[in-house]
Amino acid sequence: MKIFDLSIPYEAGMPYFKGDPVPEVKQFRTIGKDGYNVKEIRIGTHTGTHIDAPSHFIEGGKNVDQLNISDLWGVATCIPYNPHRKMELPLQHYEIIFLYTGYNLKWHEFKIFENYSYIKKEDAQKLRKYGVKLVGIDSPTADSENSKDFEAHRILLTGYIPIVENLNSESLRSLVNHSFLAQIMPLLIKDGDGSPARVVAIEA
Repeated sequence: MKIFDLSIPYEAGMPYFKGDPVPEVKQFRTIGKDGYNVKEIRIGTHTGTHIDAPSHFIEGGKNVDQLNISDLWGVATCIPYNPHRKMELPLQHYEIIFLYTGYNLKWHEFKIFENYSYIKKEDAQKLRKYGVKLVGIDSPTADSENSKDFEAHRILLTGYIPIVENLNSESLRSLVNHSFLAQIMPLLIKDGDGSPARVVAIEA
């Protein structure tokens, strides 16, 4: 059995979207001064590896604390993905599909996200029709930076299909065309439109 961590570490100076809270991780208490360590963390709900709940874009949609736990794990696969090429979905049905673009292989070179991979509108429709209960991608968001109406988000989230974004490309590429069990573990944020998440894959 192999276990893969598909998450990106949270740290000061990590990439984020322009206009979002600047990520901060700093020392608040120290053993030398206070007898114990405590970190102070400041991040947005859509920073780093995270999950989008329907309420991120859908008025009245479910919040992250209302997501069914059973929808956050399941049999999964990962497929290579490029929005400028035809998407090939597997013939075998999977509950969760991760899209590997390779964008985050250069994670530490970024300050602000730009020119990132995204999910094409038609492919979002195909994924919804295919019957997945969750979609993930190794880029910062599901829609292109030029999107005005956020079609990929709306297509998936109106179908109650949460989206996991900013998966770790380096780990994810080891799972391309493999079958595995995926588990997404967001924070239980009351009324949260999303949440940072730990994402793991278990391959038998």
